[in-house]
This record gives sequence, structure tokens and C-alpha cells, in this order.
Amino acid sequence: MVITGGERAAAAIVGGLALAAAFPPLSAPWLAPLGLVAFFLAVGHWGVRAGSLTGFVFGLAFFGPTLWWLAQAIAPAAWAAIVALQAGWLALLGAGVVLVRRLPYWPIWAAALWTSVEGARSAVPWGGLPWGRVGYTAVETPWAASLALVGVAGTSALVALVGAILAATVEAMRERRPALVLTRPMLVSCTVASGLLLASTTVLQTGHADTESSRRSPTARVAVVQGEVPGTGTDVVSHHRQVTRTLLDETRRLAQLLGPEEPPPDLAVWPENATAVDPAADSTAREALLAAAEASQAPVLAGSVVDGVSPSTALNQGIVWTADGDQGRYTKQHLVPFGEYVPLRSLASRVSSRVSDIHRDMLPGPPSSPLRAGGLVLANALCFDVAYDDVLREQVAQGAQLAVVQTSNAMFLGTGQQEQQWMITRARAIELGRPIVVSSMNGISGAIASDGSVITRLPGVRAASKMVTVPLMTETTPAVRMGSWPARMVYVMAFVGILTAGIRASRRRGQ
Repeated sequence: MVITGGERAAAAIVGGLALAAAFPPLSAPWLAPLGLVAFFLAVGHWGVRAGSLTGFVFGLAFFGPTLWWLAQAIAPAAWAAIVALQAGWLALLGAGVVLVRRLPYWPIWAAALWTSVEGARSAVPWGGLPWGRVGYTAVETPWAASLALVGVAGTSALVALVGAILAATVEAMRERRPALVLTRPMLVSCTVASGLLLASTTVLQTGHADTESSRRSPTARVAVVQGEVPGTGTDVVSHHRQVTRTLLDETRRLAQLLGPEEPPPDLAVWPENATAVDPAADSTAREALLAAAEASQAPVLAGSVVDGVSPSTALNQGIVWTADGDQGRYTKQHLVPFGEYVPLRSLASRVSSRVSDIHRDMLPGPPSSPLRAGGLVLANALCFDVAYDDVLREQVAQGAQLAVVQTSNAMFLGTGQQEQQWMITRARAIELGRPIVVSSMNGISGAIASDGSVITRLPGVRAASKMVTVPLMTETTPAVRMGSWPARMVYVMAFVGILTAGIRASRRRGQ
């Protein structure tokens, strides 16, 4: 059956839009595997060049709506450039899929390629962009427990494998070759997918038991404090003194609301950029943090911008404050290019006027041990960090009982970015087997249970606070215990698949 280029492009556009709809703001996760079915059908096996072009079209249709918040918050030119860059990764993927489709068990190789490209674009260039990974969409689906089994990368591979198997089945039926569905390669592919789904179901059942036992586990009372940025709510730096005062006032208000009868919290959490100046050098910021610790009678974990090694650099840190001062720090590891530091500054300033507002380049921190706040052992992440696999997972592997995400995505108010980050955080909670407390500047704050369900969510935009009780967990999920190995295994499979396909193609040309 001959498929025209126009039909392939149409299938690619439909598939890309379907996959985009799996993410917020539409949040229809069951469309994720269907979008991938359309991708594999559109790419087909009609040639590397055609596969590359089809992958690029799919990428435009997928990343365009998914990353539209870049156009809303930064600049349309920035959005267009990043969408084109990310679509370029899917062009490479399309070419690779064409090659591995000539191999037995091609759905397995194709799924490995999909996940490997997700990993590559999450690292390159400038630290990459992990937004849009298929594994994040697993929240509130039957395959959500695969996050705890094989992590976000492994879940992406599972969803891609299901999509590839369905695409192969559709092709066989369309070409009136139903027997192909039952060939050994297809049986092996289906067995792999079924095994992962069965294991995920087992983990899900275990997770229900863990949820019951967590109710009998030690608990922590955490005061979640959300700021309020004056004006449009997007310019934190210009109003940083008022932001800090608002957070202090809200901390005091919550303490008064609870009254002396209530026990004090074990921890109070302020958002990223709670102080936009270095509290070690700025007495006003330091006094506000010490006053908050006194009012709450608890350690305060606050986000602060700290002076770097030179006047042109800075660090983005979460700092534990008590009445005795600074008790521990976490430095953000994954920084936002063109947001927290500016590559190609002269060129970037022509694309967006916002670049001129970034006077100092932030420096990334090293891999971190958990923070200790009173009797709590915390895994900490700052905003963009949460989209990367390593930050929270490595701290949980070292004994963190609770995860805390501090964020300051105020500039993305009114866009889908905040809901997408909330979805990512829910996926992390399942992966880690830990509740996660989120404190945002004025976006989405709240608490998420270890099964990904929402414990509480504060109203956005305005200052708010709430006391939340969360269990302190000590057991680790298979995803935490295996660390990066599921992703590494998938990357090796992708490499072997491309290498084998290349050797076979070379031999055919030599005959």
C-alpha cells in the first residue's frame, strides 16, 4: 500500500498534536501512546530522508503547543527557535526509526531510540530541555506505577514500546497481513511490554499497601508558604524586598492562626528567590529569615540568590535557617539557559529584551547530599531541577525522607508551564516513593503524596500558607535503587540497534 508524502505529513501533525494534548493544559494522558502510534505510522519505512522530514513535522506539531508558554512569557522568536531545535531532535529520531524498522523486533529498537532522543535533548545544548518527556504523562494512568519501577526514562520507553507495537499491528492489518502480528518478533515485543505492565501493576498494588503503612509511619508537619509579587506578579527582582516581607508576614499569620495549642511545624518552606539578595551579606534579608524561624519555631528552608565567586556570577540556593543562622545549603544543579545564565549573550539580546535583565550568570552546584533541618532529612530541588532525573533521586538514595521543591516561575503566570511543572513533580513523587512539598513564589504550591495524588494545593497568585502533615518514608522504590541504569540500558539498546541496522544496510549496498 503506497502512502503519499502528504498523508505522512498529515499523520505526523495529528500525532504531534495528540501527544501535545497529553500534557497540560489539556492533560489527556491516554493520548500519549496514540500520538506515538501516529508517529511510527507516519515515519514508516519509506526512506531515511522522508523519515527525517516526517519526524521534524511531528516535532513542530508536538513542541509548538507544548512550549507555547515560551512565546507568552519570553518572546515568540525564542519560542520558534527552541521549537525548531527540539523538532530537529525528532528529525534525527525519524531517520533512526526508519533504519531500525528493518530489524527483527523493531518496536523494541524504536522504543529505545525514542527514549534515547529524549535523554539527548534533555542534555544538549546548554543542559538541554527535558520538557515533553512522555514518562511525565503517566500520572493518573494505569501505567503510573511504572514510574516507581523503572523511573521516568523507563516509563517513556514503555509507552513508546506500546505505541510501536500498536503501529506495527495497524500496519499488518492495513496491508492484510494479520499473520505478521503473531510472528516471533511481535510476540517478543508484546511479551516485553506485557511484562513491564504486569510488573507495574505489582508495584501499584504494593504502593497501595505502602500507602496504608505510611499512615502509621512517622509524620512531619510542614508549613507551606507562598509569596505574592506586586504588580503583574511576574517581576520578582524589582519587588524583592516586598516579596520577602510578604513571606514573613504570611509565616507569622499562619503561626497566629494555629495558636499556642497547636504544636509548631517541623519545617517551614519558602519558595525559590524568597530573598533575591545574599542573606549572608544583606542584614535585612537575614533578619527576615531569623524572624521567620522565631515566629514559626521551626527551621525555615528559603530560596536565596547568593553571591558567586566573582561580581558577574551568582548561586541559586536553598538555605536552612534557624535561630542560630544558616544550617545547610543546596545549590541548584540544572540552570535555565537564557533565564539564569546567558549563552551567546550578544546574539540572545537581539532575540529577547529580557536578556538585559540578567546581569549575572548563575553557576551550577555539584551533586548534593540531603539537607538536614531539625530532625528531618530532606531532598531539595529548585524549580527546573525537578525535570531532571538525578537531583531528587540521588538525595533520596542517600536517605532523604521527604522531598521539597522550591520554585519561582512567576514569569510564567497564566501559561501552561506551571501546570506542566506540577505534573512533572507528581511524576517524581511516584518515582521516588516520597511525598513532595512545593513552595512557589505565586504559582502552584501544595503537597503531593508518594502515589502522585494531590494532598493539598494552595490558590495561586496571592500570598497564602497552609500546614500540611506528610509521612516520612524510608523505603526506596526500584527506580531509586536502580538509579540511572534503566536509562543506560535503553541507550545501549538504541546504539546497538542503529549500529546493527547500519551494518546490514552497508552489506546490502555491497552485494
